[in-house]
Amino acid sequence: MPELSAENSTSMKIHARTERLILREWDASDLDAFAEIISDPEVMTHIGNGEVRPRSSAEEFIQRVLEHQSTRGWTRFAVEHVESGDLMGFSGLDDKIGRIDFGWRLAKRFWGVGYGYEASAVALWVAQNTFSLTHITSQSYPENVGSVRIIEKLGMVRIGETEEFSKVVHIYGFESEWPDGLTQ
Repeated sequence: MPELSAENSTSMKIHARTERLILREWDASDLDAFAEIISDPEVMTHIGNGEVRPRSSAEEFIQRVLEHQSTRGWTRFAVEHVESGDLMGFSGLDDKIGRIDFGWRLAKRFWGVGYGYEASAVALWVAQNTFSLTHITSQSYPENVGSVRIIEKLGMVRIGETEEFSKVVHIYGFESEWPDGLTQ
């Protein structure tokens, strides 16, 4: 687990900081960078139906996370690259599928050097230690081996499966919280 610290900024709340990234609240100024991330076909390959998303989807996402920030504090947190100050993507939680779902999405230029695991480990720590969230799940298409590797490295195990867009989706959670698997 990367060393992290919690702190507050006058402009936006920072939930955690590691040497390489900042887990923070979203700001409306993140829209352009996030719209670019979700318009990348490689980033979106294993997300939903695999299609890129339009700018309007980024606008809806930012509006939803801003609302969640103000009403409950936890959300899919913005992840910022310390060195450049660029928005890397997000890591955190949502409940729009009826359970607490943990996920992340990073711009392709941040792939392959451990940022995905680092951002996920930090966001999970914040979820469990700051917001006392439990029964967290994560889901992935089995062919998304990079995400499955991160999920397993976080200590989650497969607890069930579902189907999306006519494809099998594996659902993961912490065995101690889901001893009987996912019962829907």
